[in-house]
Amino acid sequence: MEYLPHLQALLLLGGVLLVITALVKYIARTKNYNAVWQVFVNKLNDMAIGEFKLFRMGVLFLFIGILVRIANLIIFGP
Repeated sequence: MEYLPHLQALLLLGGVLLVITALVKYIARTKNYNAVWQVFVNKLNDMAIGEFKLFRMGVLFLFIGILVRIANLIIFGP
């Protein structure tokens, strides 16, 4: 199962890129530069549908990437 570390890296990188893309789109639209920290304390309420979908997809990719990492460590060891 040599593909799991590559899958994990792709999921984590893709998740980070999607989250950053959603935040950049939001900041460009609203000029609210506090959004970077507001999104993590759940104070951001006016995201557009497309931005929200990108953000949630990024969080999902990050979560799945972490699950793949845990499964890889449990099954194959460090």
